[in-house]
Order: sequence, then C-alpha cells, then structure tokens
Amino acid sequence: MLTSSNITPRLGAELDAAIQLKDLSEPEVAELVLLCAERGVVVARNQSLSPQEQSEFAHRLGEPLTFPNNPAHIPEELIVIQAGPNSKHAAGEGWHSDVSSEAKPPGLSMLRMEQVPDHGGDTLFADMYQAFESLSKPIQEFLETLTARHEPRGHYLYLSGAKAFDELETTDHPVVRIHPLTGKKVLYVNDGFVSKINGVSQPESRALLKMLYDHIAYTVKMHCRIAWAPNTVVFWDNRCVQHYAAFDYFPERRKGYRVTIRGEQPIACH
Repeated sequence: MLTSSNITPRLGAELDAAIQLKDLSEPEVAELVLLCAERGVVVARNQSLSPQEQSEFAHRLGEPLTFPNNPAHIPEELIVIQAGPNSKHAAGEGWHSDVSSEAKPPGLSMLRMEQVPDHGGDTLFADMYQAFESLSKPIQEFLETLTARHEPRGHYLYLSGAKAFDELETTDHPVVRIHPLTGKKVLYVNDGFVSKINGVSQPESRALLKMLYDHIAYTVKMHCRIAWAPNTVVFWDNRCVQHYAAFDYFPERRKGYRVTIRGEQPIACH
C-alpha cells in the first residue's frame, strides 16, 4: 500500500520518500492512479528514472500520447519541457488542462524535472472539484446543461507533427463532466483551449467564461503550489485539476520530461 501525506486538506498528496516509482507493483500503480483521481496531484521526490524508464513507466499508466517529431535520443512518449536564457515564454504559462481539444483528452500527466533554477519555477494547481462545488446551486445547474468548444493551440501544432490546425481535433466537451474513477462532478473549461460556450451569444459566452476563469484563478483556497527539485516527479489528473507553470526564473534554466496519458471521452452530467 502506498503511503503519502496531504499537501492541503483537499488537494495534492506527496508519496513517502522511500517509494521508487519503477519498483511499484501493478496493484500499487493502480493505487497511484486512483490517488491522482482523488487528490488531483501526486508528488514523488528523489526518483531515479532515465528518460527511457519514464517512457516505460508511462505504459503502465495507460496509453501515452506520442510525438513523432522527437529527436532520436528522446522516446516518442516524452515531451521536453524547458526554458532558459533565450526564452521569452515557458510551456504551461496560464491556467489550463493539457490538450483538452482532443476528443479523448488526457487523463494523467507525469512531469519529471532534471534541472531546476535556484529559486522559482514552481507549478500551481487548482482543484476543479472544489471549483464546481463552490459555485451557487443555480449556476451549477445551468452549467451542467452546457458544452464548450475546445480548440488546439500553437504549441500543440508543433508537438503533434501536424502541418496545419485543420489537421487537429476541435471538440465540444461538457462544461461540467463526471470523473470516471470518483463519480464526482468537475468544472471542465480552461483558458488554454476553450474558445466559446456553445448555444449562447458571444457576449454571454465571454462574460460566463471570464466569471469561471476568475473563479479558478483567484479562489486560492482551492490551490496548491509544488516546488521542484532535481529528480522530482509530479503526476496530475487533467480531468480534475488545472495547472499554471510560473515563469519567474529568467534567465535561469529549467528542464524536464513530460508524459501525457490518453483519457476517455468526457462523461456529461445529463
């Protein structure tokens, strides 16, 4: 049985320091996946994993997305996440859920950091269970009837190997979805990929999305913040959390490898 401690009362867990991911049994991997669904974010420190071992572990979590443009020495299951002295931006700035434009958007993401700045470079997470629960009942009931348009963005075009945006999926998903492992309702719109709320006017869509994005960004009681160290691995469940990578460490360097596990078609409330 995996042992862990909570990061906040509702969001996040950190595994016991003695646990090595590559030594987990299959029941323990299943327990890890469920812990991610329940707590949203799971941190594992001091992990001895090579890129190849990380890609192999990814297949124990499910079906990884693959990236055919990777250099030959980087497994196709991994995305290189890095920023440094020549970077104007970093991957993951802004609240988002990974690649939610897919018809079957990601379940888990797994980021292993190799190089971190002396200070800064944290990742913030927001709990979408609490985001939905803390809305008023009339707003909850209204949102459960709606869908939103999720569109691919530029960084995903580059990573996917596609030549144009119309080769990538644009998908409508429920604004409130049911998590398949916990059965709980989750707010599922994010500023990184959602272009509009369907079935309402553009001014109504903009106002509704602004209200929801402000709710996500400013309700700090449903946030947690993860400080990275070399060989730290963080898992998050894109179905029930959003995240924001703080690019506050320029011109220092931050580098790691991310795996993204395909999820399922989101389950609507009705």
